[in-house]
Amino acid sequence: MQVVKERTSPLRIAQLEALLRRLPSEHEKVPIIKKELMKRRIGYQGEKSLTYYFNLITDPNTYLLHDLRLLGPTGYHFQMDTVLVTPSFIAIIEIKNYSGTIYFDPDTHQVFRTSDTHDDEILTNPLSQIQIQKMQLKDWLVEHDWPLLPIVKMVIFSDPSTKIVSTPTNLKTINQVTTAPAFLPKLKALQTALPKTHLTTSSLQKLTQQLASMHVPTSSNILNDFKIDRSSIISGVYCPSCDEPTLIRGMIIGKWFCQSCEVSSKHAHIFALEDYFLLLDKHASSHEIHQFLRTSTRQQAYDLLKNFPLNRFGAFRSRRYELQYPLPLTKLTP
Repeated sequence: MQVVKERTSPLRIAQLEALLRRLPSEHEKVPIIKKELMKRRIGYQGEKSLTYYFNLITDPNTYLLHDLRLLGPTGYHFQMDTVLVTPSFIAIIEIKNYSGTIYFDPDTHQVFRTSDTHDDEILTNPLSQIQIQKMQLKDWLVEHDWPLLPIVKMVIFSDPSTKIVSTPTNLKTINQVTTAPAFLPKLKALQTALPKTHLTTSSLQKLTQQLASMHVPTSSNILNDFKIDRSSIISGVYCPSCDEPTLIRGMIIGKWFCQSCEVSSKHAHIFALEDYFLLLDKHASSHEIHQFLRTSTRQQAYDLLKNFPLNRFGAFRSRRYELQYPLPLTKLTP
């Protein structure tokens, strides 16, 4: 098995964490943000827990791509949790981290969860999600002149204790749903049911590399999503000790100092610059960074920015820098 695109911590989680850092604790949106962050962390942990089972796949002609987001021919992006590509078929895998009893209703196509903490909670139907992704991936393959090999749907519940139920007549749906420990037998059954080879080894490598190269990173304006005014964001560089935005940049020694707890740091501004990218804008001038970091002068902000290998646009006072997350650190002075 070969992993062509690794799973990384979702940018949305980093944005939510930064937002909680940069909002006053009494802000009205804090409870909503915390709820979404908890939900996304649980989901990400569930996705990561499948790594053990993926690593047990020994077939060298099986390729995995995680968190793959492509631009479809209709102009809309679509994102898939995990795409498993073999010479015989493609599997779109949706990973859910739910406990309790999950009931798939064949008549309404709704999904219900019942557990010790949830009573008849209605969930988004993951099979319906994958069905849309399947149609979009099919169109993508046609657009890029790839053969239409079978595309199968698979939902994996990462919690082994999850109970999956439906009616006796709904076997087709249940056969597309499994728990993590049953994933490998399910994959083996698919390989037996779909033995025809559609892609050579070289074509398989070319397809998976093209999929990875055409991945479009997700981006969103989290302040707009939560309808939070930019003025609500707390500026400054946070102290690594007292966790307050109290650091002041020294004029000569090039360090940040906290007047409250007397801690010093050379690179504390890195996290503040990343927060700026996550919450405010991916482009910034030295003047804007000067205001956000609360440096003594604009020159200080410029001196900090020039140490990073960032793309630059414009000249002199109109120059802007393209920030990243995480920030590249190759040019930082020790």
